[in-house]
Amino acid sequence: MERKESQSIGDILRMAFQENCMQERLDECKAAEIWPEVVGAFISGLCGRPSVKGGVMTVGVPDAPLRHELTMTRSRIVRAINTRLGKEVVSDIRFIS
Repeated sequence: MERKESQSIGDILRMAFQENCMQERLDECKAAEIWPEVVGAFISGLCGRPSVKGGVMTVGVPDAPLRHELTMTRSRIVRAINTRLGKEVVSDIRFIS
């Protein structure tokens, strides 16, 4: 068996993700993962675990005043997440009780 062209495992995984349309889902998982970095550990600890589907992040916030404050800063949070990811992954955030 002869090798024709060597490729790194990272390149092979990247191609597999792109061919199977998994890159978008991976980006959404990364967006949920960086939520504590964007809002801070304290606020993140008060909220539920975020999830992203179809570009919309959903975060459980049991406290009404905090939910209102986060709603008012929603556009800044979306911008911060997308800036850290280097592309537009999150288009909106929904804060639910």
